[in-house]
Amino acid sequence: MCPQSNESTASIFTNASIQAPLTQYRIDTGSYPTTAQGLAALWEAPAEHADSWNGPYIDAPDDVIDLWSRPYQYRFPGERNEYGARKYDIWSLGPDSDDPADDIGNW
Repeated sequence: MCPQSNESTASIFTNASIQAPLTQYRIDTGSYPTTAQGLAALWEAPAEHADSWNGPYIDAPDDVIDLWSRPYQYRFPGERNEYGARKYDIWSLGPDSDDPADDIGNW
């Protein structure tokens, strides 16, 4: 896969693909997963939401690994997306995990 294709796929994931599972989680539990719960809350019920959690919302932990074989990063409440604290931030560290300039996120 070419680098632009990897970056396009990461952008689609952060801006579209992950929205449905996170939105369904929010509908079921009343909130997006916290930063501490992370994306693991999509395949394993957090203790505080055991009664309202209706997942799994994704098939497996591998579903949140980017094309550079690193986990997608997640934060709620968000800081960089256009809705701020009302929504989450999700991003790939991009091709160079040490350079924030190439991060690919929902902002």
